[in-house]
Amino acid sequence: MRLLKNKEGSITLEAALIIPIFLSFILLLSSFVKISIAEISLQKAVDETVQTSAHYAYLGLAVQGLIDDTGESFIGALTDSAKGAMDNDTVAKYLLDKLVDQVKGEIPSSGDVVNHFSDGLFETLVKEKYEKYVPSSSFYNPGGIKVLTSHYTTATSGDSADIVVEVENTLKLVLPFYQKDIKIKKIGIERGWVGN
Repeated sequence: MRLLKNKEGSITLEAALIIPIFLSFILLLSSFVKISIAEISLQKAVDETVQTSAHYAYLGLAVQGLIDDTGESFIGALTDSAKGAMDNDTVAKYLLDKLVDQVKGEIPSSGDVVNHFSDGLFETLVKEKYEKYVPSSSFYNPGGIKVLTSHYTTATSGDSADIVVEVENTLKLVLPFYQKDIKIKKIGIERGWVGN
């Protein structure tokens, strides 16, 4: 009888030592799976965003060309008509000229119109696509996606014809007695459909 009791006690002791290690291994394995899902989903979202933007690259170039061609003449026409309405008011005309110079400096030119607004546009598109691919959980953090760099097509050849988007997302890994922020960076590059 004594031997039987000792064996039962040893099984309990072995289980008490092995079960926490086994559970830690399972939690670690599930965390690796979650991180992999987040990485794959973010890369897929970036790739789809860049491909979609590449389809509309020709339209973006056309808009940029139109703004470059008519931007300064449009502002000049507005100021000329305003000056005509002021008659002989020299101070008002002087202030209006200074204002026009300031506004012209703020308007993106030489093919940078779309690049000026591209970060916000790309961030919105990547977030929407990322949310479709990941389960609804606070771990995946779709709201934490930030565009680090972006470049929209500004020409028909060379590197200027590429659309580039680099994004980052921060995931919070929380395990018993352990917490870590994990940053995932992904980049997507696609040649814009600009006719060459």
